[in-house]
Amino acid sequence: MQKSNFEFLKGVNDFLYAIARAAENNFPDDPNTTLVKVRIFGEATAKHLAKLLDIEAPDNQHELLRELGKIPFVDDSILTVFHKLRKIGNKAVHEYHNDLQDAEMCLRLAFRLAIWYYRLVTKQFDFAVPVFILPSSENKAQFEQEMHLLKQELLLVRQGEAQTKAEVAAQNAKLTALTGYISVLESKQEETQGQTQERIAALEAQLQRKDEEIAKKTEAERKAYKKQITEQAASRSLDLSESESRYLIDNQLRKAGWDADSKLLSFANGTRPQIGRNIAIAEWPTGKDETGKTGFADYVLFIGLKAIGVIEAKKANKDVVAKLSEAYRYSKYFDNDFLRNELQHAANDQTALDLIAESLPTYLPTWSDSSSSDPYKIPFCFSANGRAYRSAIKTKSGIWYRDVRHATNMPKALPEWHSPEELLAKLESDNQHNNRWFSDNGDMSDLGLRYYQEEAVKATEEAITKGQQDILLAMATGTGKTRTAIALMYRLIQSQRFKRVLFLVDRTSLGKQALGSFEDTNIKGDTFNSIFNVKGLTDRFPEDSTKIHVATVQSLVKRTLQSDETMPVGRYDCIIIDEAHRGYILDKEQTEGEEKFRNELDFISSYRRIIDHFDAVKIALTATPALHTIDIFGGDKKQPVYRYSYRKAVIDGFLTDQEPPIRIITKLSDGGVYLSQGSEVQRLSNQGELINDTLNDEQGFEVADFNRALIASNFNKVVCEELVHHIDPTSPQKTLVFCVNNTHADAVVEELRTAFKAKYPQLEHDAIIKITGDSDKDANKVQSMITRFNKERLPNIVVTVDLLTTGIDIPSICNIVFMRKVRSRILYEQMKGRATRLCPEVGKTSFKIFDAVDLYSTLQSVDTMRPVVVRPTVDLQTLVNEITDSETYKTIEADGRSFAEHSHEQLIAKLQRITSHAHFNRDKSKEIEAHIKRFDELCIDNAGCDFLGLAKTLKEKGPKWSAEIFNALPNMVGRLEQLKLDINELRDMPIFTDIEDAVIKVETLYGEHKNADDF
Repeated sequence: MQKSNFEFLKGVNDFLYAIARAAENNFPDDPNTTLVKVRIFGEATAKHLAKLLDIEAPDNQHELLRELGKIPFVDDSILTVFHKLRKIGNKAVHEYHNDLQDAEMCLRLAFRLAIWYYRLVTKQFDFAVPVFILPSSENKAQFEQEMHLLKQELLLVRQGEAQTKAEVAAQNAKLTALTGYISVLESKQEETQGQTQERIAALEAQLQRKDEEIAKKTEAERKAYKKQITEQAASRSLDLSESESRYLIDNQLRKAGWDADSKLLSFANGTRPQIGRNIAIAEWPTGKDETGKTGFADYVLFIGLKAIGVIEAKKANKDVVAKLSEAYRYSKYFDNDFLRNELQHAANDQTALDLIAESLPTYLPTWSDSSSSDPYKIPFCFSANGRAYRSAIKTKSGIWYRDVRHATNMPKALPEWHSPEELLAKLESDNQHNNRWFSDNGDMSDLGLRYYQEEAVKATEEAITKGQQDILLAMATGTGKTRTAIALMYRLIQSQRFKRVLFLVDRTSLGKQALGSFEDTNIKGDTFNSIFNVKGLTDRFPEDSTKIHVATVQSLVKRTLQSDETMPVGRYDCIIIDEAHRGYILDKEQTEGEEKFRNELDFISSYRRIIDHFDAVKIALTATPALHTIDIFGGDKKQPVYRYSYRKAVIDGFLTDQEPPIRIITKLSDGGVYLSQGSEVQRLSNQGELINDTLNDEQGFEVADFNRALIASNFNKVVCEELVHHIDPTSPQKTLVFCVNNTHADAVVEELRTAFKAKYPQLEHDAIIKITGDSDKDANKVQSMITRFNKERLPNIVVTVDLLTTGIDIPSICNIVFMRKVRSRILYEQMKGRATRLCPEVGKTSFKIFDAVDLYSTLQSVDTMRPVVVRPTVDLQTLVNEITDSETYKTIEADGRSFAEHSHEQLIAKLQRITSHAHFNRDKSKEIEAHIKRFDELCIDNAGCDFLGLAKTLKEKGPKWSAEIFNALPNMVGRLEQLKLDINELRDMPIFTDIEDAVIKVETLYGEHKNADDF
């Protein structure tokens, strides 16, 4: 009499055994119930695994498998089986799916999963796997006997007389377990309410016992136990048979739109290509190879009568990409004459023969192989083993394919199969021909680009034509990355090299800003939106006519990774990723759905999986590449294809330089706060209540802890009072204040309002507001607040946390205030980047940084956005002398450039400030107006440009030419110094007063220098 295939689970996990036994018992008579039971088996096994790995189990199986999937050492083959049991079980429950083959294969997969679980918990890694014997209707007697014994045992337990408290608890536990087992074994597809409750009670009791078992261990023992389980889980993968691997691949192919069934749709079973069907035919015979032997392709993909793809799909594929060579052989030795003969033999009449002749002409294209004289006959070659794709082990997982039509095409890894429509579109597109469009249409004058934007577009196009799939553009904040992206998208679509581009952002506000830019951009008289039928953030899927789709990372994660919805890998053939750095999550408040991601690695993992999901060229835009950004998008050379730095943009006159930071030092920030053991303190709860507490140990707090671990209200107060002496809230120049969190931001807003109201009694309430993701539950209202900050007079001072760190363009920001300490260079530079844009209409010639947390000195060594004018005390005449002295050209600095070149850059930056200030104030002073007219005459006569264009002209011509100009105009520097004096007389000088018991020092960080008479 046949026993259960799951007999080995007895005594190890009786609950899992009962579920598996119930699944077997209903096979083959009731495949639907079998599928329902294996679904329950998968859920229960996953919950036990979560308990072993100390993972808090979410509410549903999909979420639990996502949590398990975040653990690098849980093999993807295990997750694949878990998901298969879940999906087909759901189909059985909700659609009464009743397929016998599915029931058989899911039983086999559950058996493999059970063996893996058994080895893991018993540590019997050499356990001999029993041969799986397919259950039959003749085995009912064994099952009935087991049921009888269980019910007898239940009766005996109920009749037992427990005496002690421990005996009563043990008796109740046994009753719960036995009742649950019997309910599982007796129930069918639809459990009664009582059976469901009994099953759940048995599982929860078993998990509770595991909790109690773990709780008895010491902390050291628990860590050792988890480490051991972790290592054991990492070293074990499912040992699937070839038929089981094929079953998983069949399902993957069906999901992509192919008719696939290795058992039924095989050449041996008489399956042949048919007009109107897209079939994956298994075991298709190939012609003789170089040794004279014939073989069989695991699958040949047919669209109608056309063989378009060939698949190598074996269990033994440890290194999937290496097995592509087998697919190449199938392609080369595919016999088109044999195919034609088979089709003609299967034809019923002359009409069918005519259709075959029309669909399969005598001449069929082939593609040469540079390493062999045998040409390829099938264009797309694939290799797979059923394992889900993981970038960490990508050569051993996923679906690898290569378009063999061109020798320069490289293999790629994908998580899903191409649909028939996607492969047909690829076949009909000739990338090599379309690539020539870029060189044939090099003129970009109609796109209105700056010189460096055009260079960035050309560098990207060159990388594409060379076959690079991952492309990184590093362009300083404020230099027009969105405009560059618009030009790129226009040219990529026009070339017909790409059919649909995804513009990917990580915040709704950035998506709306991009859509606004698209609408405002005119190309040859039409808006960008109207040319390409752009779809926005609320459009879940693009239409066939859509060329550009804007979406957030979060929305794609939800649709692609967190649901069973099918997202075709060929939906987009180019992805442009805006603000691609994403390397500073640990310093951020989670916003805009990021709370769904548990930590930085989780976000990056989901982000990377979205990027890897599509068979597309990826173009990443960022001002501040993080290490993982370069790793993902940097290509083989791990570097940007084009870089335009903040320093160069300042020298070019496209961005404003920064003043040396003004550091505000208080008694608390300078000396820290120290609380002794036994101190009576109050703690702020999450509900906003103050709770009394006594410190067990001495604690010290530095400024980085302020408003995090220590609420230092007086620190906030005195810093805000100091800012009153430096910032004018009635001017058009705006201020952005960065705080630790929303609670801190609320406190700072109130302190700022109090401090500024004392000096400006008529100041409106809305002059100072908070804008964070928490400002309003309605995202549209938050966006409206950002728009007001940008375009209206009020607010003038905005307090934020992270919402305004990335991608928000507000040129009138002239002051940045740091009241939080961050650990990330990238976040720091993104914050500073909010103030780099030009805005001459508000008199902006540079921007100021107010540093209350000593952030500047902390990150100075890694800061790539340092001021161009690094020697502010050096006057104009000294800089002119340095570019005139021939010896300065011989002195080479650390970056390989001469001392003269460095001096020239600083001279240009200073000139830009002077000319900008002069033109902003020319209507306020007759003296300044007269200065500008005289400078215009001198510059036109000697430099060929007006005064406003002098800095740009000198920059283009270089230091030696500039030296000649100043030598020809010996009074030029004196005139510039007088102009500066006249400008300074128009400025309102700040009034400084003592702040009671608060600020002890305000200093401007000039490096080695203490004064800035020339700045």
